[in-house]
Amino acid sequence: MNEILERLKQLNLGIDSIVPMKGGDINDAFRLESFDKKYFLKVNSANNFPHLFKKEARALETIKKTKTFSVPKVVNVGEAGKDFQYLLLEWMETSTPTVVNWENLGKNLAKLHQNTSKQFGWSEDNYIAIVVQPNSLTDSWSEFYAKNRIMPMMKLLQNKQLINSKQIKSAENLCKQLNSIFPEEKPALLHGDFWNGNILANKKGEFSVIDPAIYYGHREMDLAIAKLFGGFDDVFFDAYHENNPLAPNFEERLPIAQLFPLLIHAYLFEGYYVKDVQTILKKF
Repeated sequence: MNEILERLKQLNLGIDSIVPMKGGDINDAFRLESFDKKYFLKVNSANNFPHLFKKEARALETIKKTKTFSVPKVVNVGEAGKDFQYLLLEWMETSTPTVVNWENLGKNLAKLHQNTSKQFGWSEDNYIAIVVQPNSLTDSWSEFYAKNRIMPMMKLLQNKQLINSKQIKSAENLCKQLNSIFPEEKPALLHGDFWNGNILANKKGEFSVIDPAIYYGHREMDLAIAKLFGGFDDVFFDAYHENNPLAPNFEERLPIAQLFPLLIHAYLFEGYYVKDVQTILKKF
């Protein structure tokens, strides 16, 4: 940590207070203060999670360029010492969201998803939480979801002995049916980890987004995560649908879209998330 502080001194930010923050499952977090500004510092292992924060910084810049959501400004990102990487962001003051905030959030997510690409995937592999997220390019969503999301996570769970070979077979059977489950759509730019902990209502009455795990994917994935963990007002979903209508029977496809975030949580936290994964796979 001392190495990081020495690096930050070179930025001449006038930092005179460093306060550890609680609640983060993934990173060590700190609030830094100077005479007139606050900053948010995230620290993690550079060896265990190579380029974690550099990839996050690039993702934040990508979202910023879409002019949909505000994102925290990246002040500095880098490595220090033998095994530290850090990301220094401007502090974002938060407030209680209003109905208008939720409506604008739905509109802005709809606009974000209107940024498209020729293929599904991303220019580099990145992370969701601390799990490597493969992003090799494919021409179809069904191939991408099977190859880069479902099966890699199933194998990680199998390595931890959380699932068995029968459930692997069920996942393979599901992957063969993905093409008939999801409606065909253009690849949409996704936040990638769109749960309520990664949205912040700011003082301007707008929502900002943090901790993206971006890629071009099926837009129902962001909505599936939002519904899985709750905390979103119905106004948000209504506004999204008005601005970028979903194909019929979204609710029927929802468990399949939620399988990936459930796999991530089963890998990280085990417990009832494993049972949720098993429940979905039983149908296949």
